[in-house]
Amino acid sequence: MCGVPGPARASDPLPVHLSVTDRGSSNRTFDQIAEAIATFESSSEVNQFSSKYDYVTAGKAQFTPDEKAGYTLFRSSVTHCNECHRDGGPGEEPLFTDFTASNLGLPRNPAIPFYYEDKPDEQGYAANLSGPNWVDTGVGGFLLNAPRLSGVPNPNASWTNLASPFLGRFKVPTLRDVDKRPRPDFVRAYMHNGYLKSLKEVVHFYNTRDSLPTCGVGDPGEKVSCWPKAEYPQTMNRRQLGNLRLTDEEEDQIVSFLKTLTDGYLPAEK
Repeated sequence: MCGVPGPARASDPLPVHLSVTDRGSSNRTFDQIAEAIATFESSSEVNQFSSKYDYVTAGKAQFTPDEKAGYTLFRSSVTHCNECHRDGGPGEEPLFTDFTASNLGLPRNPAIPFYYEDKPDEQGYAANLSGPNWVDTGVGGFLLNAPRLSGVPNPNASWTNLASPFLGRFKVPTLRDVDKRPRPDFVRAYMHNGYLKSLKEVVHFYNTRDSLPTCGVGDPGEKVSCWPKAEYPQTMNRRQLGNLRLTDEEEDQIVSFLKTLTDGYLPAEK
């Protein structure tokens, strides 16, 4: 099975024919792996809460004027940032996510190799029969198909019935460590498909998605004075972003604040 790529045949969905006892042992092992990963992800090694933001909220450091202005904008009714990337309320840790899913209207990223994996390999398997026409439908696609990329209907009807409003939506990530990188010149990829390559581009997209003209991928001015069309516009969030009317300086101030969420801050010695 491992030597042949692709999903299991519909006629044999469990091609590893284990006994009931071995199947139970296998399932327990996967559960234990998941529990071990969850334990690590909830540990202080991952969730350090040692960013400049944490020092400021503890009264042990102060924002710069630009960071403070950015935080004010972040929490304002102008940007709506804090509605999805919540910085905590009564009894809440400041995790900067509301754990929902949203469609921000991101353009597709043609640099993703999956778009070009439409030719069968030596085993006769093609990962993406739709080629460049494939559309990533996010959480809704996961609910609709099993596995998501196969096009095979999900056998769990209760999931399938929930798919429609979630098509094109993706999980709202935490903003903690959103600027963390192994070295200063490292280029990060942002959003679910890596289309945006800097926090400035992210904030500029939120600010101007709907106010700038439409252009094609690779056109002059892309990501600065124009944006390609959304990959899946049907469920796009049109209420909280798209035309925030922020100035270039205000965009930079929000970026300054986002950089304070990186763990490992070392306050200056007095």
